[in-house]
Amino acid sequence: MSVYLDYAASAPMLEEVFESYVEDLRLFQTEAANPSSLHLRGRKMRELLEDARAQVATSLECDAAEVIFTSGATESNALALSGAVEAIKRSGIYLSSKLEHPAGAKHALRASERGMEVVWAPVNSDGCVDVSSVQEIAREGKVRIASFMAVDNEIGTVQPISDLVNVLRASNPDTTIHCDAAQAVGKIPFSFKSLGLDAVSISAHKFGGPVGVGALIAKRLYPLRSDRPGGGQERDVRSGTQNVAGARALAHALRISVSRMEEESKRLFSLRNLLLAKLDNRVKPTTQAQTSPHILHLSTGKCPPEVLLMAMDQAGIAVSAGSACSAGVARPSTSLLAMGYPEELAMGSLRVSLGSGTTVEDIEAFNLALGPALDVAERFSKR
Repeated sequence: MSVYLDYAASAPMLEEVFESYVEDLRLFQTEAANPSSLHLRGRKMRELLEDARAQVATSLECDAAEVIFTSGATESNALALSGAVEAIKRSGIYLSSKLEHPAGAKHALRASERGMEVVWAPVNSDGCVDVSSVQEIAREGKVRIASFMAVDNEIGTVQPISDLVNVLRASNPDTTIHCDAAQAVGKIPFSFKSLGLDAVSISAHKFGGPVGVGALIAKRLYPLRSDRPGGGQERDVRSGTQNVAGARALAHALRISVSRMEEESKRLFSLRNLLLAKLDNRVKPTTQAQTSPHILHLSTGKCPPEVLLMAMDQAGIAVSAGSACSAGVARPSTSLLAMGYPEELAMGSLRVSLGSGTTVEDIEAFNLALGPALDVAERFSKR
């Protein structure tokens, strides 16, 4: 038996999206054309592409002209943040938090190299950016760029984006505010227009679309910067022939996820409650704060995460460690460190993430496998 509980890393394609994606690929096989071409077939591809753009705009409550198709949130983050840094070219504060995904956090280095002061907003013990601290940091109006995740990709905490935008705008209306919403869209209510953001990054494979497709939602005057001069597609920041089938699959997956969000949230919270009701007493939730329904982060104490993951994998359960593992070396979770965890405890955690295919049987299998896996990890740690 194989149980997949790592939806936050990558969600399987929704069946309806897969079927329509295959149909589109067949269409493009027989009627291939470049959407920039002026002939009939080219215009048909352009129409399909712009229909996908309009669908994304409807789902995220933005203007279609603000939607730029990319390869995923990592590229979207790079376009948005490097562009903002290059546009400012003078002193000021680049504000973010230690909760950020590396795809966003690493752009702070570029800001520092360009002469900006990088400030990391404090995070409370529940894994949320502290709004009052951000208000104090922004008090003198020196914050020029701010970037925060809508949902922490590791802990799952829903960040107070609306409050953060309000305090930043009150101090400096011209602050450029970006949000990585890869773990948020299709999971929690999200409106680009209502939140008052300047740019948002998303990835299709987080909500049931294909891997390798994403979007950047950016206001028309947002300072974007591209490393690929070419034909000027996608507002001249992502030149190259557009992936029409991928864009349509992203739009379809997003539309389905948003339409089912309320019902699916209730189902996932019910599954989480079932998991927690029978959870091994050596493990506890990392936070009591509001989290996205699809992520449950568990603190496992001093258990070596790589051993625990391997034991769970051998039992047929696919989950991830809260800490980032690189080249086989486990590292303390930056999110847990930001929350105040000591380094030895920031090593031990599991991220259980649920999705459209998760069943009661999957949750029962997880709980059944967890105890023996913890036993293995504890024996290993005592060697």
